[in-house]
Amino acid sequence: VAAAAAGAVAAVTVTGGRQAPAAPRPARLSTATVVRTNLATTVLTPGMLGYAPARPLINLLPGTYTSLPAEDSTIRPGQVLYRVDDQPVIAMRGRIPGWRDLGPGVTPGPDVRQLQASLIALGYASGLFSAPSGVYDGLTDYAVQRWQAAVGLPVTGNVALGQVVFIAGPLRVGALTVFPGSAAVPGQRPYQVTTTRRAVMVPLNPNLPDVTAGSAVTIVLPSQSRIPGRAAAEGPVPASASSSAHGPYAGATGVLTVEPARPGGTGTGSDVPVQVSLTVQSVRHVLAVPVSALLALSGGGYGLDIVTPSGHHHLTGVTVGVFAGGLVQVSGVGLASGTKVVVAQ
Repeated sequence: VAAAAAGAVAAVTVTGGRQAPAAPRPARLSTATVVRTNLATTVLTPGMLGYAPARPLINLLPGTYTSLPAEDSTIRPGQVLYRVDDQPVIAMRGRIPGWRDLGPGVTPGPDVRQLQASLIALGYASGLFSAPSGVYDGLTDYAVQRWQAAVGLPVTGNVALGQVVFIAGPLRVGALTVFPGSAAVPGQRPYQVTTTRRAVMVPLNPNLPDVTAGSAVTIVLPSQSRIPGRAAAEGPVPASASSSAHGPYAGATGVLTVEPARPGGTGTGSDVPVQVSLTVQSVRHVLAVPVSALLALSGGGYGLDIVTPSGHHHLTGVTVGVFAGGLVQVSGVGLASGTKVVVAQ
């Protein structure tokens, strides 16, 4: 009996020493719903947040700079830009640069019209005229004298070239290039200027998608917060940066100006590095499912495991489109918004 028992133990030891491998767990499956939505693929590209560029400020008077504004200050139409020989150079609203002296007898032109419009806006034409005519008549002469007396200029009724600088809107003062006591030379830029509008300058290169004015973009701030914006305009690389072999504009073919939808959320800093999300391709009102719902078919292409209302499954082939945000555009027989599909976990 003992021998028989020992043999039985030995047999158990030999034949039962290893357990059969456990069956693999089946993949956990869940379902998702086909949705109708908008999809867009995007690319991130660097940009510099600051203020939108303005036309350079150019001095046209000889003499000596006797007063200059403080950096980061704002100058609006009607205010003093700087002083030469203690005579103020005044900003007035207009998009066409001045190119000649203005006074009685000059030929009508858009510069006269701009001057008259500013005199009206600033209140110096009150009781004289209410609409610009472009003709420098006696009433314009009198309005100019009112203005000259108010700002401390010699009262002549004539506006010398350089006494007024036409600007499109408020200017923000940047870095000074001259100082009080410096010689004022016609053609000189006494300080850098920008507009007061917040903007992001995006260097362009051939690898980036084409962006048209008005296109929606997203600005990603250093804090990783996102602010919607729109593409405003495309222009050349700034002259001050185009010659540099390094820096953000190196190799750029142009610059895209992006304006934030909420400027107040971008702070007040200049030259702040940010990221801008540009759309590569987009589709609207398409059917989409999670990417993990796609099944690779043995004959090529993709399919979806559809779950019917009764709980049955059937495989259907689909055509895929844009991938974005973990979703993929799909189309195929029997697909509709609300259809249930299997998603692998």
